[in-house]
Amino acid sequence: MKKNLFIILSLFAVWLVWCTTSKQSVEIDSREGEQLFNSQVEKFQYIEDLEDFVSYNVESIIENKPFTSDLYFSAKFDENSSLQWGVIFSQKKNSKTHDLENRDISINIKTQEKWTDAEPFDLSWSVSILYRDNEMYANLHDLNVFMWEGNMVAKMYTLLWDLVIDKWINLEIHSGWAITIDESEDKKLPYLVSTIKNVLKTENIESSPDFLWSLVELIDTINSYIDLWISTDELKIVNYDISYLDLWDKSIQKIFTWSFEWKNSSFDLSFLASKELLEIHIYNIKEYSEDISDYRDIDSDFILSIQEKNNSEYSILFQLLKNHQKIVDLQWILKYKDSLDFSADFVLEPLEIVSWQKISWKLDGNIIKKSWQSDKEIPELTWNILSLSELLSSL
Repeated sequence: MKKNLFIILSLFAVWLVWCTTSKQSVEIDSREGEQLFNSQVEKFQYIEDLEDFVSYNVESIIENKPFTSDLYFSAKFDENSSLQWGVIFSQKKNSKTHDLENRDISINIKTQEKWTDAEPFDLSWSVSILYRDNEMYANLHDLNVFMWEGNMVAKMYTLLWDLVIDKWINLEIHSGWAITIDESEDKKLPYLVSTIKNVLKTENIESSPDFLWSLVELIDTINSYIDLWISTDELKIVNYDISYLDLWDKSIQKIFTWSFEWKNSSFDLSFLASKELLEIHIYNIKEYSEDISDYRDIDSDFILSIQEKNNSEYSILFQLLKNHQKIVDLQWILKYKDSLDFSADFVLEPLEIVSWQKISWKLDGNIIKKSWQSDKEIPELTWNILSLSELLSSL
């Protein structure tokens, strides 16, 4: 019995050593690593899923192909949040061509500041948005507002409702009243995936003028949808380093480190890229100060990581740190099959803009995209069209 136990323990020790060593990573030659990594990029699942997700929008932009999409999400602040707030949002979008689309939107918002006597607020409304001939119109169908009796804000909502119910309103997007649409920014979307691939594949940055161009295009595309603080004005690379690791599963991990400068600021960026992980870290962020005629550290860090847990199921982490303390901590799960399903836990620690608040909430939702259905129709404009400027002047 003791002999058998000794053999079992020996085999277990050998297995344990094999498992430990088999999951180790080894740094390899840059030239070999570059060739292996570049051949694997095309098969990264998160790249393929992103390409598939934007494909309907890309076909609409390039080929004017119609498609429909449904977006739904709900967010609710949990019991640990000092502000109690919740929202339910849904949108059905019918895109017939790139310059003709209709969106039916419904929103329900409830808010109440916890531990105070602040007035409750409950708002629900539905609206149709029509984009036609480079103009955007809105048609408000339903509006319900609850506030304490005598609240002047509630009376203003009621007055607005009486003026606009079931009438098309020209939002005057080119006059800058409410929203501005720049189609030139949309045209960058088809190149989003290719620019990401170009950035990932770049090896010899100094002899590759396409790298900086691809990086600028990538930043500008992201900025067109999410207004980041990053600028591409006079962007230049100060220094960089690239290395490769051969992982235990024979996939290659690429490690980047860059230092960037542009006209008014500078920052360091590093990220890891492999078939299952993309991790981006922006740090040493500095802004140019006229007072000291030099760059001043703003003591902030941004961390974003995307890791595939299962087939097309991803864990995403976003953190904003100030003086090495977490200010924003967003963790969410994405599942992409026929639809994109997401859920998140979101925390805002007390900071300058809400110094007395800690806000934490949960978010769930999904996005479904599919080819145009024949029973979908784009609404027609009626003759009674209000302009937003006239509406505002009448209030």
